[in-house]
Amino acid sequence: MKVIKRAKHIWGNEAGSTAVEFATVGLLAIVLCLGILEVGRALHLANELSFAADRGTRLVLLNPEVSDADVEAEVRAHLRMADIDGLVIVTTHNTLDPQTTRVLSVSLPLTLFIPTYPFQSFRVSVERKVPTP
Repeated sequence: MKVIKRAKHIWGNEAGSTAVEFATVGLLAIVLCLGILEVGRALHLANELSFAADRGTRLVLLNPEVSDADVEAEVRAHLRMADIDGLVIVTTHNTLDPQTTRVLSVSLPLTLFIPTYPFQSFRVSVERKVPTP
């Protein structure tokens, strides 16, 4: 009889259930917050690359005879990030279209801070086509 009363007391006791519920819900909330921060960081990086590519595009539009090295220097000058290791800037001339264009591609790797996410690193890239005479 004492064993049955003790078992009912143990199974009916709800002490500590709040801690267990917080552990499960809190983990999901932390992962969600980290995910939101990572998406914001990726969007910020894409915006910075877009701004730098627009500056390079503007340089080509103002002076179509500008060299690829000058366009690359202009793009690098307008990236306000401290760490631009892995930055790739490619300028190609496309003469297959009815109008000759210059294609400017800017990309930078982004490493995520979420430890269990399967895709830890990917490249954020921006491309601009500039019509040239």
